[in-house]
Amino acid sequence: MPLTLSHFPDSCFMRIPRSCSWTSLCIGGFLCAVFIVPPVVCGQDIVDRGLWLALFSQGELDIPATDTENLLWWYDSHARFFGGPFPEFQGIVRPGMGYKLSDNHSMWLGYAWVRDVLPELDVEENRIWQQWGWTEEFGDISTLWRSRLEQRFVSVGPQVGWRFRQLLRASKPLENHPRLTWVAWDEIFFPLRNTDWGAVAGYNQNRVFVGMGVTPRAGSPWRTEVGYLYQQIDIPFDGANLSNHILSVNIYYNP
Repeated sequence: MPLTLSHFPDSCFMRIPRSCSWTSLCIGGFLCAVFIVPPVVCGQDIVDRGLWLALFSQGELDIPATDTENLLWWYDSHARFFGGPFPEFQGIVRPGMGYKLSDNHSMWLGYAWVRDVLPELDVEENRIWQQWGWTEEFGDISTLWRSRLEQRFVSVGPQVGWRFRQLLRASKPLENHPRLTWVAWDEIFFPLRNTDWGAVAGYNQNRVFVGMGVTPRAGSPWRTEVGYLYQQIDIPFDGANLSNHILSVNIYYNP
């Protein structure tokens, strides 16, 4: 079954979770599955593999001779590879500006450029996004609640897509290993209107990540998170579901 725009992770649709073991044997087996096993069609459902690479960075905006301690900046970029051996690609560049309402709450406004490259389709997308973030500590567990609204301008159709995304993230340092952190998050996607390029209002996608974060040394602005990402995407037009099993590698720089 050939993949179309609706099969792409950030284009229209979604995913769901499974557990991941952190023994070297399981990691080795998963790497073999990601890089060797081709996509599998199970009845109407598609099972695929992928590799996602990402860079995230944010900090306070420092403008000389002005009081800008509440102004924030944001940047993330992504290179996502799908299929065996990865014939599909998605690239994302997403800058933004924010305002810190309090120590725990912030509001954001930004832009994203997205490009999907498939064997028979090349799509560009421009997005405007608004976001509210809330952080909270529960003992040694850190949580992030993020609500994002997107307006999507896709090159294959004139209609503007509206989409809501809700993320919940939790992290916990390992006992006796403060530079290592367990990380888990879940994000669901809800298009808010139908479009002529394939978006359908209602639940569309779920992503679940389980992994490990590593900080090279105490006080370092750098952090790396590596883990397993399960993505379930509902494809409304052919009644199928796409399940992506993804090796996710994320680098964070927060000066």
